[in-house]
Amino acid sequence: MSESKALGRWKGRLSAAALVLSLGASQALAQAPVPTTIALPAQSLLFAPVYIAQEQGFFRDRGINAKIIYVAGPGVINAMLGKSADFTLISGGIQIAAAARNQTLLAIANTQNRFTTDIVIREPVAQKLGVSASADVMTKVRALKGLTIGVDAINGLPHSFLRFLAIKAGMNPEADLTITALQPPAMVAALKGGTIDAMVFSPPFSLLAVKEGGIRWISGPEVQLPELKSFPYNVVLVRPDYCDAEKARCQGFVAALKDAIALMKSDPGASLQALSKSFNKMEPDILKASYEVFAPFAQSDMKLTGAMLENVIAFDRISGIIASEAKLPPESALYSTAFTP
Repeated sequence: MSESKALGRWKGRLSAAALVLSLGASQALAQAPVPTTIALPAQSLLFAPVYIAQEQGFFRDRGINAKIIYVAGPGVINAMLGKSADFTLISGGIQIAAAARNQTLLAIANTQNRFTTDIVIREPVAQKLGVSASADVMTKVRALKGLTIGVDAINGLPHSFLRFLAIKAGMNPEADLTITALQPPAMVAALKGGTIDAMVFSPPFSLLAVKEGGIRWISGPEVQLPELKSFPYNVVLVRPDYCDAEKARCQGFVAALKDAIALMKSDPGASLQALSKSFNKMEPDILKASYEVFAPFAQSDMKLTGAMLENVIAFDRISGIIASEAKLPPESALYSTAFTP
């Protein structure tokens, strides 16, 4: 073979190799995880699927580079509408309340189908009430009359839960209860210090309050009221048109949470290990106890149904979070089953 032919063949091989490398680099760039912001209303084990999906790499496996930010209570709605976040998880009750104010977000999945909000009361206060620990829920609710009670945000989920129970018990929550808004760690401290008589929140903070001497007065799963069964307790929300433009990202986000919930059901040890990274300052016994509250109610199929929507709208109207005559967008604007087939 002549020197010129050998040189030409060698250059051809180099060009082919360069093309393969170039295509590989382009594919790698195309598959690189996309930065995605998730707004959460608080750091809570309620959002265990999010933390597990992040720590276990389930988001990254689905092409998502997740960043978590915290915006207190219903403030996540404004963060979403202002495009500071791409996804949020919050109670369906908050979603409906926002929709009644023309702040409509679309629910594409639901991670939990029962209330796990607790009411914790100071032990000295409970002793003065003279109500048995085995009393029915409505009797315990009526015993709260006249107390000062902490919630994380006015018109947030804990506040709406308290109002709902009070109205169901025949009380006037505005006149019969004194409400004060505090961040969860401050609520625990205020309860211990006697600044408030009771607090409404979910684990781990409700369990921390019990550990500090409080009494778990009412536990969400104990409340057997029709509106709270099959309830969209923790929905995944997006802006109305977001998934039209980002269908793959929405599919990947829901799939990653499904993977996390599957791990919660099959391997509590691995799930707790993943959560310990996000909650590294939490005492292991509180972390485990909190996980055991949420895990049974994590919804494996993440489905949303018309019955759930009816229940949450009834809950909002009864609790007064929305007016009884408030007009709402059509179902198709409030929830989609496209991502939970």
